[in-house]
Amino acid sequence: MIRNREIWIYTLVMLGFSALISAAIYQWAPQAAAAALCGFLLLTAFSLFFTGRRYRQIAQLNDYLQQAASGDFSLDIRTHQEGELSLLRTEIYKVVLRLSEQKDQMERERQALADAISNISHQLKTPITSMVVMTDLLREEGLEAEKRQQFTRSIHTQLQRIEWLVSSLLKLAKLDAGVIRFQRRQEPAGKLLREALAPIQIPLELKEIQTEIRGDTDAVLLCDRQWTAEALVNILKNCMEHTPKGGRIQAEIRDTALYTQIVILDSGPGISRQDLPYIFNRFYRGKNAGEGSVGIGLAMARSFLDGQNADLTAVAGPGGHFVIRFYKQGAI
Repeated sequence: MIRNREIWIYTLVMLGFSALISAAIYQWAPQAAAAALCGFLLLTAFSLFFTGRRYRQIAQLNDYLQQAASGDFSLDIRTHQEGELSLLRTEIYKVVLRLSEQKDQMERERQALADAISNISHQLKTPITSMVVMTDLLREEGLEAEKRQQFTRSIHTQLQRIEWLVSSLLKLAKLDAGVIRFQRRQEPAGKLLREALAPIQIPLELKEIQTEIRGDTDAVLLCDRQWTAEALVNILKNCMEHTPKGGRIQAEIRDTALYTQIVILDSGPGISRQDLPYIFNRFYRGKNAGEGSVGIGLAMARSFLDGQNADLTAVAGPGGHFVIRFYKQGAI
């Protein structure tokens, strides 16, 4: 405080004012001049004392802000007293607390991004390595025609896998960036499910999997047709991959006053209770995951539905069990 220029100016002004007033009093009542001077000096001392206390509190706030700026948010400077400084302490603490929460959130996002990049690199590295090996083999002149066709088909399959992965990651990136704007309109639930089954119809036939859509098939969903169909394709594709040959997939539609519900069931091994909390996490592969599973389809499905006042949940097996609820206008 003693280095503060304002304090020195304030002290000099108070002392000068005290001297002038005391001199004026001396002209009228010499006996009272000394008492007046002592009173003014005492008043100045008390004023400096309380000013010094406030400056020390301000210095504490400055030290606290420097501590917070260095990344240490552990100190709690709040007091339960009245006054402007106490209110200022509380407001500064609230701001620092929000900064601490934002720092933690940024750290979690940074770690999530690092994990995602690591997972993506792993998912791309495997098929690329496989294609490099098969390409080297294809260069051999004495390679049998049958092997050459086998390697060519395998390379084509790996390229399709990479294309799907990159396309899926781009869609998720658009969702995360808030670029996608869902256009919600009324769509028949039964028709959407049939459209979602169409892209996987051939694999379903090859595995001799029977499909059935039942219930309130004429029920109307308030949703974006394109992205909802995309979500349903991912869910149904997941069910198909985990359903054995000759199995069954069924979808049941139920319309209520608050929501329209679609329950999708398959006759596969289902989701274990240990995997259930993580099944919609990106790149998560449960113990029943297929050999070529990437662990991104269900994460995409949930992301597509979350932006449309809908939710997607899973139920532990036996048998795959997914529940989708499209909430109606005004419902929570």
